[in-house]
Amino acid sequence: MKNSVRISTIAGTAAVITLALAPLAQANWSSSITGASVGFESRRWSDELYSQVQFTNCRTDGSKSTDVQMWNDISLQPDESYDNKTFTACFSGGTSNGEWTDLPSGKRDYYFKIMKIGGSTFGPQLSVSTVTVDTTKADG
Repeated sequence: MKNSVRISTIAGTAAVITLALAPLAQANWSSSITGASVGFESRRWSDELYSQVQFTNCRTDGSKSTDVQMWNDISLQPDESYDNKTFTACFSGGTSNGEWTDLPSGKRDYYFKIMKIGGSTFGPQLSVSTVTVDTTKADG
């Protein structure tokens, strides 16, 4: 019986050490979007006060805009939404930029959601070559 207790203690300690040494999720990240429809949600990131979302090289079935909204992911409650931004520059080979400032203080989980594509809440799909989330402006 003593051996099984000792093995359990060692295994539990190893699990705690592994979790403590796991890399922390970074708030800044880059990715891409392929064939997203209205309602698409990005992955979550943690930050406070400020977040910036950039889309570079957007493509759809003829439409030239997409509406992006920032959301606060709140466990076991409805998520809180922030301003909606309309991205258009990314459809002409440029970069569209949305900044959300004065977000609540304290680390929170955020994500963005595609609210419209080409002014419509259904229909076309959106692809974006580069999606960048940057949270550093207010962190300094």
